[in-house]
Amino acid sequence: MKLKFIVILLVFIQLVSANHKVYVVHGFGGFALQMEKINQGLIKEGYLTENYSYPSFSEDLDSIGLDLYRKVQKDNFDTVSFVTHSMGALVVRSMYQYMDSTVHFPHIFRIVMLAPPNKGTKMADFYSGKRLNFFLGPNVEHMRTDSNSYANKLPIPTCEVGIIAGAKGKKPWFNPFLKEDNDGNISLSLTKLGNEKDFIAIPSIHDLMPLHKKVIKQIISFMKTGSFNKNIV
Repeated sequence: MKLKFIVILLVFIQLVSANHKVYVVHGFGGFALQMEKINQGLIKEGYLTENYSYPSFSEDLDSIGLDLYRKVQKDNFDTVSFVTHSMGALVVRSMYQYMDSTVHFPHIFRIVMLAPPNKGTKMADFYSGKRLNFFLGPNVEHMRTDSNSYANKLPIPTCEVGIIAGAKGKKPWFNPFLKEDNDGNISLSLTKLGNEKDFIAIPSIHDLMPLHKKVIKQIISFMKTGSFNKNIV
């Protein structure tokens, strides 16, 4: 146990002493202010951060991913990590499309995804093709659950990924379109990548997850150790 702690401590010290930055990325219809509690929580732990914002309604995911790729490349840190909410996970995965082994890009250390539609969401299936898309923009179609959808074809990160999903628990919220346990927007099973290093479900509504104190504690735990702390209450 002591040896494991020492190894984790050495890795953390090495990371902090290196040129490292954490990008905090909001989701569809979200905004930077929504992620500010997470951002401030990371800053208090000594991380250099950026609360990254983008136009989720008007700009296509491909373009958003390219913009983030260029931003991270220009910042030119040694290593980077990401904390994402909802569609923000797809933004980071979209960024992977532009990585080229012949072009320098910072080493991606860890990613924490909150309620990510990694395999799409049934709500996107429901809204897809309807006139509401005129107001919702192009990215609703990208979050469909069919195997050919954008979400299901994006690269899967090879770094350490931790996923925090929202679950009903004993809370009273209910979405009649989602039959399995969900956060009111995304079902638990659709959040998974298949290669995530750790996974945890927390009783929380989808949109309020970035404000949840327990979620922020779990984000910091994964950033430091590569795993969630099941003792956090």
